[in-house]
Amino acid sequence: MHGENSYNPLVSVIIPNYNHAPFLKERIDSVLNQTYRNFEVILLDDCSTDGGREIIESYRGHEKISHIEYNAANSGSTFKQWEKGIKIAKGEWIWIAESDDVAEPFFLESLIRNEAASISKIRYSASYVINENNEIISEYIVPSNIPEDTVNTSGEEFIQHYLIKENSIPNASSVIFNRKLLNSGIFQKLKDFKLNGDWMFWILLSMQSNIYYCATPLNKFRVHSQNVRNKESTNALLEYIKVAQFLDSIGYSAEVSDRLRYIFNNQKLRLEEKRKIVFFFIKRKHFKHLIKLFANR
Repeated sequence: MHGENSYNPLVSVIIPNYNHAPFLKERIDSVLNQTYRNFEVILLDDCSTDGGREIIESYRGHEKISHIEYNAANSGSTFKQWEKGIKIAKGEWIWIAESDDVAEPFFLESLIRNEAASISKIRYSASYVINENNEIISEYIVPSNIPEDTVNTSGEEFIQHYLIKENSIPNASSVIFNRKLLNSGIFQKLKDFKLNGDWMFWILLSMQSNIYYCATPLNKFRVHSQNVRNKESTNALLEYIKVAQFLDSIGYSAEVSDRLRYIFNNQKLRLEEKRKIVFFFIKRKHFKHLIKLFANR
């Protein structure tokens, strides 16, 4: 057990940028101005075309910037950038600070030096939602409505009560996690994801650790026209099917079936999406659930 003020691990902060020039300086500065000071910053750019490179270069030589990396070609995946940054990182803890978000100055201090969270290797906070003009739209209430500080919840319980329904860690910028949770197979499981890979990532990490949730908003999650999810939200359900397949394979069959049935009956889906859900049940011989799928139609 470490004392609150004596624990001083290195944190590797990965900032993966792609065409977020209007927000990039504010993001980098919000990291560099953290009250907790033992961190390195890894700046990655995925072939931005909006002047982001010039902003990144203005930080070259800063004592906290340990690496600046530019891709020769666009990777096509946020999660490939996550993997690249983690391979470079030297810290005990990882913070993936998305390039369009903002952190409160005491974000790291509050999560790293928190004795209540000492056995949790995944720690995250509530977030404010802000727009392009830095105006707070709302406080992000996670879909599962975690009401207050949730201290050291077991990973199994967290998956069953929260992650089984939807991604209740909705913004990577609000999370720090211990690199000991990572293994070589995690990013292989994310290779086909573009939207819901973060959801799968948190499930894989939660299988190995307790989770600490801080209900105080320490992060600002920016919503704007360039958000990937805004552009490609119609493909999100197809990726959820992949998440559901994995959850089913690790023993959450009933919970997954209930959730898919709810989605099928309560959301406007394309024919392709409906077929995917039906096929999910047929392949697993979940005929009782398949019958219930159409019971209320």
